[in-house]
Amino acid sequence: MRISVLYNKPAARFAKKTTHLVAEEDTEESAIEVAEALQHKGAVTTLVPITERDIKKVIMGLPDDVVFNLIEWTGVDTPYAVKAYEYIHARKLVYTGAALDTYLLSCDKSVMKKRLDEQGLPTARWQLFHTGNEPVRQDFRYPLIVKVSSEHSSVGLSKEAIVKDEKNLAAIVKKRLAEYKQPVYAEEFLTGREFQVTLLETATGLTMLPVSEVRYTKTTDVPFLTYESRWDATHADYDNSAVLLAKLTPELQKKIEDMSKRAFTTFGYRDYARFDVRCQGDEPMFLEINSNPGLSDDPEYGMTVSYKAAGMTFADFVWAIVQSTIRRNSA
Repeated sequence: MRISVLYNKPAARFAKKTTHLVAEEDTEESAIEVAEALQHKGAVTTLVPITERDIKKVIMGLPDDVVFNLIEWTGVDTPYAVKAYEYIHARKLVYTGAALDTYLLSCDKSVMKKRLDEQGLPTARWQLFHTGNEPVRQDFRYPLIVKVSSEHSSVGLSKEAIVKDEKNLAAIVKKRLAEYKQPVYAEEFLTGREFQVTLLETATGLTMLPVSEVRYTKTTDVPFLTYESRWDATHADYDNSAVLLAKLTPELQKKIEDMSKRAFTTFGYRDYARFDVRCQGDEPMFLEINSNPGLSDDPEYGMTVSYKAAGMTFADFVWAIVQSTIRRNSA
């Protein structure tokens, strides 16, 4: 089998402003790992990098193979991803993972939050801000966390994003609006356990792999994944968490599985997905739903913990994604 591993290079804007570039560069590292893993399964793979300047040329020149889609353009770069999907569909190529409408849910978290509410899926109370002058909903329970709507990889998340009252909320909202030039939203900060949930479509149906849990290993007054803790090796909070196999009660296991499978089906996810879940007390709620999550054999990845707990290697896991894609397109 021939498989083209399609992935985006960091957008040209990062050449001028390298802030957050490190969070963009891991896409290529992931693509290399995926290509090598598929080769272990006997596939002939080709790495296909793409930039915003050559989207049409690259995709229109792809062979009629399976495309392992690792495009992760989000935020202000989302239009490039839309264009790539349009050319993929024009070519009628078989590709892994989410279709465009589902992919876009991961590109704007405020849209995702709205859809979760509409479908009655559990998520924390929230509010979107365009100007910072909007009246704040009065049923909020503080503390809140302020997030940038269309960024990924924890961009915009620092300890100051946690706000304890309405005055503090207004200040941080206006600061983020000025810095990122896009809407931001605030949601209630969930204080309970944090999980990463991997779903995989197999020959026997949609399967939730063993759930992984994020544990915070350094003393901190605000235990959550900031940008610095994930990407800045010089920061005191760097590497302040570990991902382990979660120990769940039967009741919590069922709650997480039921809500995750319902979200996967309701929103039209395909082949695989990763959902970020955090609890308030014993009640799990969605933080984010990821349609094209980063893939790696890195032991710090929740998906890695999950597929290994299911007895799979990285090659097994990415091959299962390809097999799901083939079944879906043969039906």
